[in-house]
Amino acid sequence: MPQQAHYETLFAYHWHTTRHLTDCAGRLEDAAYHENPGYGHGSIHDLLFHLLRSDRSWRIALESGHQQAGIQPSDFMSYQDLAAGFADEQAAWTTYLATLKDAEIDGDITLINWRGDPWTFPLWRVLQHLILHGMQHHTEIAQLLTARGQSPGDIDLLFYRG
Repeated sequence: MPQQAHYETLFAYHWHTTRHLTDCAGRLEDAAYHENPGYGHGSIHDLLFHLLRSDRSWRIALESGHQQAGIQPSDFMSYQDLAAGFADEQAAWTTYLATLKDAEIDGDITLINWRGDPWTFPLWRVLQHLILHGMQHHTEIAQLLTARGQSPGDIDLLFYRG
């Protein structure tokens, strides 16, 4: 499978899983949705925000070459705000991934961090990092949802039928 198609598939799975978990979270009472378990990034809402912030920050850095200030929690206070943010981010990532060629994915990219320091990575490594970062937080959210009676069921890639 060509690299570009491979990452389009992985990101489609990422967005599908994110949407599924967000839908499950939307069925929770507000207190359960915002309850902090005492570890990690906090509540289900906080974890979803962290995921959105990371996905958006990395996309903008990849598109512009510069790390920008991240979105703020005050801009995404509700479940509905996050769901809309994820829909927008999915569309932006789909557009970005469609522009990539396999040679670009295999090549290096230099990004300027917020301190002005250049970071050089193979682009595939950044893309893979985002998939694995998402997987980590997807499983944390799934565990919290399950403990609150809203198990998302199987979220493994093998069960994705996109």
